[in-house]
Amino acid sequence: MNLKELTMEQHRDAERQKFASILMSGKIAPASYLKYLVNQHACYLALETHKSFKLPQEKLKRRDNINADIAELNEDLNMDIDNMLTASTIEYISYVENIKTKDDFIAHVYVRYLGDLRGGQMIAKKIPGKGRYYDFENPHELANSIYQQLNDDMAEEAKKVFQFATRLFIEMYESMESEK
Repeated sequence: MNLKELTMEQHRDAERQKFASILMSGKIAPASYLKYLVNQHACYLALETHKSFKLPQEKLKRRDNINADIAELNEDLNMDIDNMLTASTIEYISYVENIKTKDDFIAHVYVRYLGDLRGGQMIAKKIPGKGRYYDFENPHELANSIYQQLNDDMAEEAKKVFQFATRLFIEMYESMESEK
């Protein structure tokens, strides 16, 4: 089995969440998408500023693109973005700060950045705003820079990343429901 097969169950669980369906439907409210972006920005910032490990390529960085999307959406919404982090995002940031091995770090890169390079391209067409978050220069080259560092021993850590993503989707959906 390869890493993709070893993590398929957790990947599918994340994709089956109601929030993921809304995100893919093209019917997400700008305020909900803004909250999602704020949480994603915090997750990517933790990875991209890690004290011990670096991304395979600088061009993978998402934080500036996500920040531009946040600014674009919040120009009209004018929401207080300082208090939008979910419990799972706060826990994820702490978790990332304590990653001890390069393999564990790359497992996070695998789940998050390859997800954006692949599935993110479908999402980009359906969300409010310009979707700079999903803009990549040389996506094939960037994906290869990640694939070259993968091994099956990363499966357990990659599963944890999918579980964090699933929890965020659950929290996002609950937040949307409570705002109705």
